[in-house]
Amino acid sequence: MRSRAVPIHDMKRCIATSCDSKYYPGLIALLVSLKKTNPDIPVVVFDGGLTDAQRRVAGGFAEVLRKKPFTIIPGRGKFSYIGDTTLLKFEVAALEYDKALYLDADTIVTEKLDPVFDIPRGYVGVVKEVNAVKDMFRPKDRHRLAESIGIDWEEKGFNAGVFALYPQEWRDLREKALALIGRFGAEVFSKSKCQQLLNIIFAGRTYALPRRYNASPLYDKDIGDPAVIHYLCETKPWHEGYPRDLRYAEYENNSSLPVK
Repeated sequence: MRSRAVPIHDMKRCIATSCDSKYYPGLIALLVSLKKTNPDIPVVVFDGGLTDAQRRVAGGFAEVLRKKPFTIIPGRGKFSYIGDTTLLKFEVAALEYDKALYLDADTIVTEKLDPVFDIPRGYVGVVKEVNAVKDMFRPKDRHRLAESIGIDWEEKGFNAGVFALYPQEWRDLREKALALIGRFGAEVFSKSKCQQLLNIIFAGRTYALPRRYNASPLYDKDIGDPAVIHYLCETKPWHEGYPRDLRYAEYENNSSLPVK
């Protein structure tokens, strides 16, 4: 089922995100920020468990598609708070758009995102991290993976909360992920789930975007003009105790938008 309240301007490009009821406050902040900064780009929300009221509100900003994760990966360790709704980002490969930009629901956008869509054919636009791809996996799994998969494990990895691609080039994205899980077991990918899978699948085909397109207020304080602000870590701006963020406050939920 789908809810569509926003007309699709064209089929050339879109912005997609995924969300459940826990991330709804962040979703609204993201959607409001996109309406202000990129009103000409259609938005798609993969609904992984919004309430009816939340779905109606989101439908005022975007096309809302109800989806279920293509698999389940029990979380373990430091990032166990990451639910399986994160796996809905794989649905971006099925969209009928020429180009798609995926943004996690704990991001906000401060300016036009046109440059992000200018990625070469055959590549995926990502923002590189300091850590290598191998560091995204537990030490006990690294040797077995490196022996079996011929990618550059020393290459800098990327955070999977922001990426741009040509969907038609990745129609088998979910199948590739399921093949990796079937080969090595879900537990190998239980640390950060989609991020581990996508760093393997996209290896050798990434195009580095400037850091300002996936900037964390905690880790990227040297970036003075972030275009996409990503609120990493378990505690989010809508949680009690998070330091007040004026940029997030500009777009955060208000009393006219139901939260349940």
